[in-house]
Amino acid sequence: MRLYFVKDSRNHYRCFEADPAGPPGVRFSRARKALEKAKEKLMLLPQRVLRREQAFAAATRLGEGEVVVVHHSGFLDEKHIGRKFRLFLHKQRSSHLLALVGEALLLPFAGLSGLLPGPNVAFYSLALLMILQWRAQRGIRRILHHSHEFRADPLLGEWERAVEDGRREDFPALLERIEREHGVVKARKILERRPGRGRQFDKGR
Repeated sequence: MRLYFVKDSRNHYRCFEADPAGPPGVRFSRARKALEKAKEKLMLLPQRVLRREQAFAAATRLGEGEVVVVHHSGFLDEKHIGRKFRLFLHKQRSSHLLALVGEALLLPFAGLSGLLPGPNVAFYSLALLMILQWRAQRGIRRILHHSHEFRADPLLGEWERAVEDGRREDFPALLERIEREHGVVKARKILERRPGRGRQFDKGR
């Protein structure tokens, strides 16, 4: 498994795969229309959040003895980046647990919206989000219990240096190179954040 652990334009660490999976593959025998609309809503989550959750969920497929390769900027040595990465994962595990508890409390109320005319999109949207986060929670545990190989990458180093120096004019070219050379889909939506934007669903640094 290959992960990218790199800072975004606001110096927050992001964890993602190059090519994301789709939404959770869950089948419901009823309310197919509501399910499809719920999937569309789930895919509208900010890419930095959605891609993180997809990467963690994909880790549930890690095989015995498989190594997790983590690409990073190279600004920190292996010992320090390893510590940062594990701390990031532990924070994510805690925030996911709290989110799941809160969403579980809201789920019955979302179910009551099924009494209203039309498909119960609210219920299925919340259910799909919970399924994705539950899989992500399991994936985080698997990543923590697998061996990690940290690989410094010069291009990611260039990106983090530009972030540190505040050279926003260099962001587009660097992000385009990250997309092209690493095959990272929608790198700009993951790593470039406009000042003053909200942090909903965006916990962990």
